[in-house]
Amino acid sequence: MKNKTILLSLSFLFLIQILSAQEAKVERSPLFPKEGDFGASILIDGLIDNINLSTVSNNYGQNLLFAKYYVKDDLAARMGIGFTVLSASRKTADSVGVTLVEKDSSASRFYINISGGIEKHLKGTKRLDPYVFSQLDITFIGKQKSDINSSTSSKAGTARTERTIKADGGIAFGISAGGGFNYFLAERFSLGAELAFQIVYSSEGGTITDNQVTKPLNGSSTTTFVTREDKINQTNIGVKPNALINISYFF
Repeated sequence: MKNKTILLSLSFLFLIQILSAQEAKVERSPLFPKEGDFGASILIDGLIDNINLSTVSNNYGQNLLFAKYYVKDDLAARMGIGFTVLSASRKTADSVGVTLVEKDSSASRFYINISGGIEKHLKGTKRLDPYVFSQLDITFIGKQKSDINSSTSSKAGTARTERTIKADGGIAFGISAGGGFNYFLAERFSLGAELAFQIVYSSEGGTITDNQVTKPLNGSSTTTFVTREDKINQTNIGVKPNALINISYFF
């Protein structure tokens, strides 16, 4: 893994050098964005016959609507915001003789992502626009809720079980610093890539509650309530390459 990271880093720097050698040095290309310009980026991945477009992701792997605003000709603010909702449900039914067993389950969780950073552009060429940047990412991890309801029906009636499991969410912080380039194919339209050193810390989980209500055919309902603690803290340090192509357009 270490050798692969070194090779990728060297290849990235070599690519910038090749592109730089193809153009004469200029102070500021008219193709580049200027102070007050606003731009957005998406990613392109895949081969010629299978090209996919996707959004930029933060250090925690969450999708962002990503944009840049040029405070100065050579200084840009990086901004990103994203909201992800994960929801799944499943319903099953099985007949055993005259008895019908049904089960209905669902789970949900959400993520809110905010990113911000600064980008300093260096002297490039007519089309090549290299830069260095730093960025901070924050992801708010919502609580996870699971509902599991089951029923057993027969001629005698219906017995039910209702179960709800709730788990605490958490938060993730990511900070990255690195470099990249934009290669302008036309005025305000560019392709590019980035390579960054990143540190990501996440804290997820905490208290898990499990509440189950059993309603038998005969007799009173019973409730079982259980709590436990389950928390995971992680720190990841490494190089984050953006091997995908960034497509950017500035207004």
